[in-house]
Amino acid sequence: MGQKRRRLALSCVACRRRKVKCDRTYPTCVRCQKGGVTCDYVSYTSKQDNTLPTPSEESPHLQREASVTSWTEDANVWHARSQEHEHVRAHNDATNSSTAQPRLQTRTIQELQTRVFELESYVRAAAGSRPISSEKCLGMGHPTGSGTSTDKNALQDFERALLRGKSFKTQYFGPSHGASLLLQFEELSRMAKDTLQRLSSLDKSRYAFKLQRHDVSSSLVLPDFETLVSLVPERTRADALVREYFETLETTHRVLHAPTFFRRYKDFWASSPDSSAAFLVQLLLVCASVNSVVPGGATGFIGRNTVARDTSLKWIEVCESWLDLQSQKHMTLDVFQVQVLLVIAKRLNCVKVKREWTVAGHLLRLAMSAGLHREPTFLSKNIGVFDQEMRRRLWFTILELETQASLDRGMGASLGPFDWDTLAPLNIHDEDFDPSTEKMPPARPITEFTRTSFLCLAQQHLPLRLEMLSRINSIRVTLESETAVELDQRIRQLLDNLPKWSNNAAQAMSQALSELLLYEFLLLVHQPLAAQAGAQARHFYSRAALRNAALATIKTYTKMRPSTSSTLTSLRDDLFRAGLSLCHDIVVSVSSKEELMQDKTTAMQLIDQAVDMMENRIRNLGQGFHSYWLTCSALGLVRSKTSPTKTADELAQETADRVIRLHDYMMAQQIAPPGQHMGKGVEDVAMSAANTLEGVSRQPAPSHPLPELDPFTPIGGSFNTFSETLFDFDITDIWNLDGSTHFQ
Repeated sequence: MGQKRRRLALSCVACRRRKVKCDRTYPTCVRCQKGGVTCDYVSYTSKQDNTLPTPSEESPHLQREASVTSWTEDANVWHARSQEHEHVRAHNDATNSSTAQPRLQTRTIQELQTRVFELESYVRAAAGSRPISSEKCLGMGHPTGSGTSTDKNALQDFERALLRGKSFKTQYFGPSHGASLLLQFEELSRMAKDTLQRLSSLDKSRYAFKLQRHDVSSSLVLPDFETLVSLVPERTRADALVREYFETLETTHRVLHAPTFFRRYKDFWASSPDSSAAFLVQLLLVCASVNSVVPGGATGFIGRNTVARDTSLKWIEVCESWLDLQSQKHMTLDVFQVQVLLVIAKRLNCVKVKREWTVAGHLLRLAMSAGLHREPTFLSKNIGVFDQEMRRRLWFTILELETQASLDRGMGASLGPFDWDTLAPLNIHDEDFDPSTEKMPPARPITEFTRTSFLCLAQQHLPLRLEMLSRINSIRVTLESETAVELDQRIRQLLDNLPKWSNNAAQAMSQALSELLLYEFLLLVHQPLAAQAGAQARHFYSRAALRNAALATIKTYTKMRPSTSSTLTSLRDDLFRAGLSLCHDIVVSVSSKEELMQDKTTAMQLIDQAVDMMENRIRNLGQGFHSYWLTCSALGLVRSKTSPTKTADELAQETADRVIRLHDYMMAQQIAPPGQHMGKGVEDVAMSAANTLEGVSRQPAPSHPLPELDPFTPIGGSFNTFSETLFDFDITDIWNLDGSTHFQ
């Protein structure tokens, strides 16, 4: 008896393996098409001794011998399909072989072009003719070769990013960082180098600045209740600080419930035994946030820091120590409020600037771990309406802080708009509800101002800003002109729909910040296109839009009170970004045949006012040298391009003189003789200079010295132009004294 013949395998291999019905559609069956699976059919021919293979996994080597002429009608149809498939495959193989050589030539040409580009970049770097553009010269990429992406978009993004340091001691600043424009601002590096060479008269005072460093032993003050009480400033000063905080920051960043805070504040001054350590920590952080911008406090400098900043640093450190001792398992509203206030106070006092993004990210994840990103009414019935509303306020405040930190650092957004479902906070007054409220009042219209109006308005376009932030800082994709124009139109529509609040200081702060949020994203979306070579013709609209947004940003700052502008310049980098962008636009406009900017005089006056505000921040805080120095140099470059009566040397000297005057002011305001090491702690010196910091108990603050929070750390062990002084920038020296750009 002969061997039993096996049936022909007419289904595709994938369907036979899964033992499902196959419709035998050629070249891909419906099941494989829906599942995204490669669809292969067994090809039956009369070759190879008329052997027909069977695709069975259980017996892959079984064969049956049969003639093609003995197939059934269905088999004959399948045979015709397989022959057609073989014909198509043979045709494709022939086509591929005919195009293989041109593809190889194209790949070779691309590799040669890449090598030429890199060599030209090295040559330009060696000659000091322009900032380095290749990934290798930036120290950000790896050699381009086979298997390495040479995507044009990715390369453009690398050119707009900064990476400094070596090995693992590196700092990355992405495209939305304020200083990213420097990589396209060739002439500014030469101007800065020239100006630096004119600052030799500062050498002696720089050395005195170095000796001004105070040696403080590391000793931590325990954050007990008595210590916290002793650190609270006297009543008059505390009233001024609390009033300033609630008129400015608490109208934009909703952290505290005003009636609850002021009731505790009144009880504290009445020596109520109900005062808690948590409230005192909140009060100290409120005072620390605005201590440097409210006049009437201690004056003078200790090193490069103002006395006001040193006072705030001690408050912040003690409050952070108290927070570290709290249980992370049993969180309360007070502790969460302290967490957010601590981030705000650090930001406003420039504490560990390079850690701001990571600190804000930690706060965001802390909030998510507590479920603040989920709407409480959807998941739980154990949260009262008061706590529900406070959770919403804190969540969107934390989102704003993290978004701003990501923007200033040049990083993409940590969350997308689909990563939370928390409802927007209600636009109601704090007096409309309290912890005993059982039913929340209806929300007021957005045109009616409350302390929460800004946050309600900002959350409406937060998804758009997060989307733009991810696109701008993407390392794979750059914005095209059409996309930039589309985003521009959406932002301008939001600007047109902003309500008008400006009757008092609190409303003016919210109004200004609502506009600045959107102006900054106009700057970000157009800056990459406007800064490109040849943008005069190709990106005319982006240049015009960038210029208008920069002018509007600076004008908004000039209309503020000095204390408000100082607060916002510490919270945001948009003033620096606007000033630098405007200088770049004027320089490009003057250098081209078609001058697009008609009123350069007004623009230069606004830039000068921006520099004055940056200088005022240094006088109040002792921080912000980096943005001040670069904008000063950029303004000097603009004047050298537009002033027909003064030479470039004269204008460079004027820029140097302006910096020298600020340095002399700081040296004259030192509260200890230059060169004298301070045996006392930072805060003790400040308290000896002014009685306004005497505690409410009329007892002097503890004399335990604190570790220095922001020491002068020599770079490489040698004293140079950029270290130990007001030139100790947030981003270490971008220019060598030979004029070439480098990232070390």
